[in-house]
Amino acid sequence: MKTLAIANQKGGVGKSTLTAHLGYAAVEAGLRVLLVDMDKQGSLSLTFPAAAGAAAGLVASKLYDAQPMPGAAPERVSEQVSIIRADNALLSIDKAENEVIRRPAQALRAFAADFDLCLIDTPPLLGVRLMASLAAADYVVTPVSIGLYELAGVADLLQTIHVVRTQGFNPRLRHVGILPMKTNSRSGDENRALADLRQRYGNAILPDVLPERAPVRKAVAKRRPVWISTKGEGHMKAAQEWRAACESILGRMAK
Repeated sequence: MKTLAIANQKGGVGKSTLTAHLGYAAVEAGLRVLLVDMDKQGSLSLTFPAAAGAAAGLVASKLYDAQPMPGAAPERVSEQVSIIRADNALLSIDKAENEVIRRPAQALRAFAADFDLCLIDTPPLLGVRLMASLAAADYVVTPVSIGLYELAGVADLLQTIHVVRTQGFNPRLRHVGILPMKTNSRSGDENRALADLRQRYGNAILPDVLPERAPVRKAVAKRRPVWISTKGEGHMKAAQEWRAACESILGRMAK
């Protein structure tokens, strides 16, 4: 099982939307997917509602327990998708000692034989849960929106990734790259900011760009990928952009 964390300490950049679409793309590629919602807001959990008659499964805060519950398993959503949902107890995790950071990685290894890909939607803050998500991951991708406040936090997150790699939490962690999202190609300021970002971080900036498009919001509301039931030129563009970005990220993990 390969594990990818979708991480940015700034909220509202589209982490949950990207996580869901990566899950959709992986399922279409025939992979068995485990979703982990580390964000108390629970957007990823809302995107994948419980199947009729499904038993409640392991919740995210339990991944931090010293002794995992015997027989606890993720909730099955469909034939290929299971989820570990966010729960209220996650709020207390960031007050815990650093010793809990490695526990989710240990807990998730118990499910490695059952899934091909694990996707972790991380919380929008630098803290224990984000560190634990990175410690559990083989890869991390960073969605960013192009704005003063959003871009200011990129360096902090890259420093956190460096700490996770070098301080013994997870030396194998690979950064897939930074994905510009919710962009506005008509804005000269944003275009200049994106050019500056590429100049500063070079190949760390992924070639794909995901502009702000209404069909994406509508697809999220309908709990389906944007490339399903496309209607109109704008929807077609969004479908092409999102499918290409997701396939590119998954492809980079396959190398």
